[in-house]
Amino acid sequence: MKQMNETAVSPVVGVMLMLVVTIIIAAVVSAFAGGLASDQSKAPQATLDVTPVVQAINDTDTTNYEPDYSAGFTANNGLLFEHKGGDSFSLNSIDIQLQSLDAKITVGNERNLATSRVTTSAVTYYLMKVGDSDTFINPGDKFMLYADNCYDSSEGVYGPPQGKALSWDPAGAAGGFAVFLDTKCEYKVIDKNSGKAIQSGEFVLH
Repeated sequence: MKQMNETAVSPVVGVMLMLVVTIIIAAVVSAFAGGLASDQSKAPQATLDVTPVVQAINDTDTTNYEPDYSAGFTANNGLLFEHKGGDSFSLNSIDIQLQSLDAKITVGNERNLATSRVTTSAVTYYLMKVGDSDTFINPGDKFMLYADNCYDSSEGVYGPPQGKALSWDPAGAAGGFAVFLDTKCEYKVIDKNSGKAIQSGEFVLH
């Protein structure tokens, strides 16, 4: 009876098994790495309502573009954001970009409010949660972007009269930024980790 030589079968099967295992491991590693890269570049998905807050604007000299306040004047002006749904995020992980006409500024909590601010002493950062001291924003929470100052240039002498405005002047920034009443302003909430926008839109101060 003729006998079959099976001595070469075992090495072939072993090599094939090694190839299959290698391919599976490579696929798992690739999927895991891809998932990490995707997570790192993905901004939180959230829906935010934006409401301008103008408590008061006070300026004893309406001929210039500088804030000149009456003694003891304070006002917590700015933008009120309400988290309506979606992912949670930290106020320390976002920037807010404001743009009115050709002027633009980006504000975040890496810079404290300027020393000339008109806000009350309880306001120590540009971005603060309403009713709580922590910085984590969940659906249902509200937070404020506080303005440094306000002024009225309705009788401008050294330039065209522009009226009442809220202004931002972060310490170390190249220049200040103002949003005038009844003028459209665009905003963008930016996730610092990914550099992508969580939400963008526009508002008008009244």
